[in-house]
Amino acid sequence: MADEAQGQKSFQWLLLGAFGIGCLGDFLFYGKEFGISYPLFLIGMYAFFFWQARQRHHLTITSRQAFAWLLTVPIFLLGLTFFLYSNGFFHLVNFVLVPFLFVVQTMLLTKRHRAKWYTISFIGEVLETVLFYTLKYTRLPFILAKEWIKERVDREKYGVITKVLAGVGISVPILLVVLGLLSNADSVFGHFLSEIPSMLFDVGSAEALFRLLVIGLVTLVLFGYMYALLGQREARVELPVPKDEVGKIVWDGIILVTILTIINVVYAAFVFIQISYLFSGEEAALPDGVTYAEYAKNGFNELVSVTIINFIILLSTMHLASRAKPLLYRMVQILLSFLTVCTSFMLFSAYFRLSLYEEAYGYTHARLLAHAFMIFLFVLFVIALLKIWRNAFSLMKYYAIVALVSYVLLNYVNMDAMIAKNNLSRYYATGNIDIEYLSRLSYDAIPVIMELAKDKSVAASLQYRLEYKKEDLQEEKSWQSFNLARYWAKPYLQ
Repeated sequence: MADEAQGQKSFQWLLLGAFGIGCLGDFLFYGKEFGISYPLFLIGMYAFFFWQARQRHHLTITSRQAFAWLLTVPIFLLGLTFFLYSNGFFHLVNFVLVPFLFVVQTMLLTKRHRAKWYTISFIGEVLETVLFYTLKYTRLPFILAKEWIKERVDREKYGVITKVLAGVGISVPILLVVLGLLSNADSVFGHFLSEIPSMLFDVGSAEALFRLLVIGLVTLVLFGYMYALLGQREARVELPVPKDEVGKIVWDGIILVTILTIINVVYAAFVFIQISYLFSGEEAALPDGVTYAEYAKNGFNELVSVTIINFIILLSTMHLASRAKPLLYRMVQILLSFLTVCTSFMLFSAYFRLSLYEEAYGYTHARLLAHAFMIFLFVLFVIALLKIWRNAFSLMKYYAIVALVSYVLLNYVNMDAMIAKNNLSRYYATGNIDIEYLSRLSYDAIPVIMELAKDKSVAASLQYRLEYKKEDLQEEKSWQSFNLARYWAKPYLQ
């Protein structure tokens, strides 16, 4: 009995903590833009998790859990972007990515997983925890309330109450249908019916009810998730996993060597042409009617597509190549290494073409992201090259780490300011600039853009197009929505 009472008390504290986080979210976010509120809410979530984890689970700092603890760094760095920067695209992605990383970290710390974190099976376990167990355990507070009522109300009264509630639950849907029909049948009755909500509730009380409903939903979801992490789950039967590779699909070595040799011959010729024409700037031998600028501009999408195809070939070959004949497999390794080198030249060619295109037509988000994507692909190919010669090397593990680190760095390069700087440099060199596009950049770019205010030829157009940003900054914002980029932009626009 003592253990049961202690369990119920712990159960109640978990529910109370979840309710506190729900209230904190309402205080920080309701009716407000994201700003410093996001990292503050993140701190509250961590405090709630560690408080409950210490009560129910022994957290340890070990080498096996190093990745789980290190996830705190990218989570907080991405959360801080809502305070430091005003790029809407990254805010949208981070709004989804930060909670996902928090779920991954808390599952790893509480050891609520069986698969390794860099496998597809682990993603399935994350989805199972969030979509199945979390929703399943949201009913526990209602069971607790039911037991609490049963203890304090005699059996006969409890039976009457449950029957009355059942009758209300059955009658509400019927009543809604009937009232709808009666309202259409008699307009006077319909008008009277529509006035009832305003007679019972004013706008303030209706808003308060809605906020309480949202707090309640957040409380139930957080409670369900934390209980899924820290509570007891039903015992599960583990299916045996065969150790051997019987039935595994493998590709014949001779076929692979033939395919890779043909592909590499084509790629070697392509790389030779790239070096001869594009990188050396030789214009004399270009085909008739093709200028050097057109030659540099065309083919970017095709090159990136070929690179992605090569990436798929590389991964599938490493996974499915037969290792039965060591000499053939060594030839496959050599050909895959050559394929990687040729693909790196293609990436460099695509990168160079895009740079020339930007010099001619200007710098945008899409083009800068394309640059970043090509650098990211190059790093993936370097890692794949290590995997070719070291079979025990975990490819997906390092791909996941590189992807996360790359995305965090992309958040902190201040993309909008970089775009503005490059476009200004292009303007000073060529006299061409797109004021309309620059004015659509976020507040991160304002300190750079306002350098154009000194140029009389574009100052009037710039001032006109930035007027809506100036008006937006003049609106009163709550302290929860405080954003450093907006704060730094304000004196420039005034």
